Amino acid sequence: MTMAESPPAVEHLPFPLFVAASDGYVRFANAAWRSLGGTQGRLWTQPFGAVETETGDAWLRNGFGRLPNVLNAMQSTPDGVRWYRIASQVALDADGAAIGVLGTAIDITDQRRAEAEAEAVLDTAVDAIVVIDSAGRITRFNQAAERMFGYAEAELLGEPVNRLMPEPHRTDHDAYLQRYKDSGEKKIIGIGRELDAIDRFGRLFPLYLAVSEVNVDGRLRFTGIIRDLTERHAAEEQAREQRERLAHVGRLSTMGEMTASIAHEINQPLTAIAMYAQSCLTLLDRGEVDTDRLGAALAKLNQQSLRAGEVIERIQRFVLNQDSHRESASVNRLLSDLLQLAGSDARMHGIELRFEPSASLPEVFCDPIQIQQVALNLIRNAIDAMAEIDCRNGNRVTLRTRLTVEGRVEVSVSDMGSGVADDQASRLFTAFHTTKSDGMGMGLSICRTIIEGHGGTLDFRNQVAGAVFFFTLPTGTMDE
Repeated sequence: MTMAESPPAVEHLPFPLFVAASDGYVRFANAAWRSLGGTQGRLWTQPFGAVETETGDAWLRNGFGRLPNVLNAMQSTPDGVRWYRIASQVALDADGAAIGVLGTAIDITDQRRAEAEAEAVLDTAVDAIVVIDSAGRITRFNQAAERMFGYAEAELLGEPVNRLMPEPHRTDHDAYLQRYKDSGEKKIIGIGRELDAIDRFGRLFPLYLAVSEVNVDGRLRFTGIIRDLTERHAAEEQAREQRERLAHVGRLSTMGEMTASIAHEINQPLTAIAMYAQSCLTLLDRGEVDTDRLGAALAKLNQQSLRAGEVIERIQRFVLNQDSHRESASVNRLLSDLLQLAGSDARMHGIELRFEPSASLPEVFCDPIQIQQVALNLIRNAIDAMAEIDCRNGNRVTLRTRLTVEGRVEVSVSDMGSGVADDQASRLFTAFHTTKSDGMGMGLSICRTIIEGHGGTLDFRNQVAGAVFFFTLPTGTMDE
C-alpha cells in the first residue's frame, strides 16, 4: 500500500483518520476526514482555523520523536464553532519503518462547552473556589478567591495551598493531606469547618470551608468552597452586644418594678441597725457601761449592717451593665442566690415561694446573671398572675429543677393563676405584646432571646390551675 492509497477498512471507519508525511502534508485520508474538509496533498491543519499547540503548523516537521501526542483544533462551521482533539502517533510500514504520522480526530465540542460553562460558573460564583491536586498544589483559583485573598490566579497556580493558611496549619497541612491519603479518614471532607485564613497582606480572617474530593482516572483533586465569615462574625458580635444591652435594660426595669420589695428588704436591717445603735447610746448616756450588753448590741448592729450590705451587693451585681461572661455554674446555686431577691417580692404579695431542686444536676456553661434574670422574670410573672385573681386557686409559686431525658437541665416556674388564654399563646413571646395593663411587653421576649443565645429553649404549658413556664439549658463546662 502506498501513502496515497486508503484501504477499505480505513476508508469507512466512523471517525476521521489521516496519514501525513513528516512535512505535515496529508498523503491519504478516509471519508470521515474528508467530510471535515481535509484534502490529500494539503497540510493536515487545512480544516481548522486554530490549533492549540506552541509549534503551530510546523508540529510535524520537527521529527517523529518529538511529536505531541494530543492537541486541540478548532473549526468554524455554519452551525458554529466545533472543537476536535487530534491524537497522533508514528505510522509504520510492514517492515517497521516510519512512513509518516497517523492522526485521528475526536469531536470534543460538547466537552469544551461543558468545561467553558464550568469555568464561567467558577468565575461568577459568589463563594471563593480553590482546586488543589493530590500534592496540595493549587490548580484553579476563581475570581471570588482572587478578591478574597488578594492574589491573582496566575500568582498561585502550582503553589502549595498552605500559603493561604496561618500557622500552625501552614506547617501541618502537608502531613494532614498525607495522613488522609494513607488512611482515608475524613477530618473535613464532606463535613465543613470554620477556620482562619491569611491573605497576601497578612490579614487574618475567619472563613467557612467545605471540601469535596474528585477522583477522575486516578487523578485526585480536592475542591474547596470558601465563604468569608468576617461580616457574619461582626454582625453576630453586634447582635450579642444588643442582646446584652437589652438584657441590662430588662434588669433595670425589673428592679424598678420591685422597688417596694427592695425598699422593704433593706429597711429591715436598717431599722435593726438604728434600734441597736440607739440602745448603745442609751447605755452610754446612763453611764451604765455593761460591756457584755454593749458588746452584744454592737455585734447585732454589725450583723445587720452586713445583711444590708449583702442586699445592696446582690442588687448591684444583678443590675450591673457588664459584658456577658459565661462560666461553668450550678443552676441550683444560682437559683438559691436569686431567692434572696425574689423572696422579698413574694412576701410583699403574700405569696409562698417554694424551691424544689433536683440533686446532682450537672453544671451548665452560662452567663449566671442572665440566667438569674430569666428565672426572676418568670417568678415575678407567676406572682402577678396569681395576684390578678386574688390567689383564689392558691398562693404558691414553685421553682423546680430537673434533668430531662435529653440530658438538659430544666428550670420550671409553676403558678396557681388563671393560665395562658388560647388567643394569647401564639404572641406570648413577641416583643411589645403584654397581658399586663402597665407592662412593656419585653420581659418574655428578652428571656427567650437570652435562653436561645445559650443554646436552650423557653416555653410554657397550662395546667389545671395556672401555668408552668420552663426553660432548658445544655449541660457542659468551659472545656467541653
